[in-house]
Amino acid sequence: MAALQKLEFDFASQRRKLPAFGVVLLLAGAVACIYAAVQLSSAYSTRKAAQTVYDALISRLQSARNAEQVGARVTPAELQNFKNAAQIASQLNTPWERLLKVLESAPMEHVALLSVEPIASRRQLHLVGEAKDLATMLDYLSYLQGQPGLQRVILTSHQIQTQPGAPVRFQIQAHWEEQ
Repeated sequence: MAALQKLEFDFASQRRKLPAFGVVLLLAGAVACIYAAVQLSSAYSTRKAAQTVYDALISRLQSARNAEQVGARVTPAELQNFKNAAQIASQLNTPWERLLKVLESAPMEHVALLSVEPIASRRQLHLVGEAKDLATMLDYLSYLQGQPGLQRVILTSHQIQTQPGAPVRFQIQAHWEEQ
């Protein structure tokens, strides 16, 4: 008979060490996730507090209307509170998700938005940005004009720099539709 060969198994071989860069990158990602979660929680808490104030003022407004029908009068302080509640309600009802989706989906390879300012009472959006050149700015303007949900998109001002390679600064005003 043939001789059997001896088999050696090494189950205790050393594990490969994780590269230091990978560990640092993993920890940075974990810290970023925790920070984002804290910011999201804070935003939800702020919105919930504003919604609570709004609901309380609306219930007071309804009770004041009911009392007014009976003959009671609303004080100037309560009237100012109701106006503030209406302003908060209009800000809470701003269609941020839809507006930001339109702005984020724009082909903005050579366009940088510097500020986005809503005026909720007029359903108006004011954009300030910079473009690589005049043609890029006009392409961005025509893109926004073709977006559903935005109306009366106009270029309110622009400034062409005299130095070569300097960006074109512009301001755009748009109105959003109620849905």
